[in-house]
Amino acid sequence: MKSLQTLFISFLLFTAVNLCAQEAGEGRLKEVTGMIKADSFGWTIGGGVGLDLSGMGLLNPKVGSGGNRIGIGGIGTLVAKRKEDKWFWDNGLALQLSAQRLGKTSANQATGFQKNLDVLRLTSRYGHKMSGDKWFAAADFFAQTLLLKTFSSNYLSAISPTDRVVAKFFSPLQVTFSPGIDYKPNDHLSFFYSPIGIQLIYVADDSIARTGVHGNDITRAADGSITEYKKSFFGFGSEFKAAYNNKYFNGRLSVTNGLRLFSNYLDGPQNVDVLFSNNFSIVIFKGLSLDLLAEYFYDNDVKVQKDLNDDGVYEVIVNPDGTTSGPDRLGRGGQWTGAFLLKYSMIF
Repeated sequence: MKSLQTLFISFLLFTAVNLCAQEAGEGRLKEVTGMIKADSFGWTIGGGVGLDLSGMGLLNPKVGSGGNRIGIGGIGTLVAKRKEDKWFWDNGLALQLSAQRLGKTSANQATGFQKNLDVLRLTSRYGHKMSGDKWFAAADFFAQTLLLKTFSSNYLSAISPTDRVVAKFFSPLQVTFSPGIDYKPNDHLSFFYSPIGIQLIYVADDSIARTGVHGNDITRAADGSITEYKKSFFGFGSEFKAAYNNKYFNGRLSVTNGLRLFSNYLDGPQNVDVLFSNNFSIVIFKGLSLDLLAEYFYDNDVKVQKDLNDDGVYEVIVNPDGTTSGPDRLGRGGQWTGAFLLKYSMIF
């Protein structure tokens, strides 16, 4: 809980600092917003694509030089918004993908592309004005899955006869729907709260559900042994979301922050799920920017890989019965994600 409090306080402090500098970037933000043309139905649509490509090749490397490497990745975003006098509807779709391939340094080393990052995320919020210009009755929708198959070795293809698929599209799928109140003190900041949020985790593939690592329910016998791996998990609880976005230095720096907290009334309400995301975008020249991404994720029901031997390689083999083997293991913990990439943004 201390880490959760630290994240929440950090978000509030960061927001306060940004609000002090908000006035300076207000004029440029309105100018940029005015450049986006709404279609004939009143929708404002925008998108961005970022690519990350790196590589290194060695021929007859000297001792201690390392090995070959190629990495490829990217991020794509699509935003659709509509705002009328008494209501608004904001929608966003984002895809983050990244993989790398390392050259062999030993005869028994596996080859192929390893997955670094794979997140497909959909967000949607509808709000209707209650009183004044700041309070809205709202409904928030969130869905997240991944796009590519991942094997137990974390490669994108099988590297041994025992290697098996542990994740793929819709396995798992996380969905939340939360009716509540949205407070928007200005165009850059919003606070959303729902006391009756619904959370669903669904694993479409039976064999992946039997690994029991994605938060789906497990039935246990009196002696503690597992008797059934269910394909879903249902949560009912309280959800809080905060979001901030603004532009500074004549529009050359864009800042986007988001915090999501969810507490399940039905099982361990003290174990709060956390998603804290940050994006800083620095314009190099028109359409091209350098993006810095940072994200923290924690879910008490979702297991993460632990690098026990501290070698920088996560080697966890998930067996068909849900047990694991290898030098590392699965356990509870938070996942930190950081990335930087050149991004080309476009408005259409």
